[in-house]
Amino acid sequence: MLKSVKIAAVLLAGIMLSGTALAQTKVAVFNLQAAIMSTEIAKSKVNALKTSSEYAKLQSGAESIRAEVQKMVEDAQKNGVTWSDEQKAEHQRKMNFKRSDFESTVQKLRAMEAQVGQEIQKTMLPKAKTALEAVIKERQLDLVLDANTAIHADPKTDLTPEVVKRMNAAK
Repeated sequence: MLKSVKIAAVLLAGIMLSGTALAQTKVAVFNLQAAIMSTEIAKSKVNALKTSSEYAKLQSGAESIRAEVQKMVEDAQKNGVTWSDEQKAEHQRKMNFKRSDFESTVQKLRAMEAQVGQEIQKTMLPKAKTALEAVIKERQLDLVLDANTAIHADPKTDLTPEVVKRMNAAK
């Protein structure tokens, strides 16, 4: 993969150094992930997840556990000096359980987010490709690079907003 990127970069540099090729080659950048996630459909699905009762319950639970752990830390800092080794060990055990509960809850939240993200990608990818192909054809572009790998790109060469606009219009 890295070798092919290097080869592509060398080829692109060669094209760019050629004055006549520079005048004739039309280059743009595009961020597929940003385009898909910026659509109204994606925003709506993410919002639906974040306002769902299950997600809200988990998020509330995570915040509650985090607050409990913080209180336990403060209690240990304040009173730990007077505790016996057995009390310290018991307190540490309880804190470890709470931290584990917190990590588990956060993991569930991330899994829900990932699932919705995958569903969005699956449904929106064909629409993104269709919109991108139409923009490429209209602008008569010769080369479209991934915006994430471009070192510099003038905002007017970024196709992402135009593709998002088309995808929102296509619904």
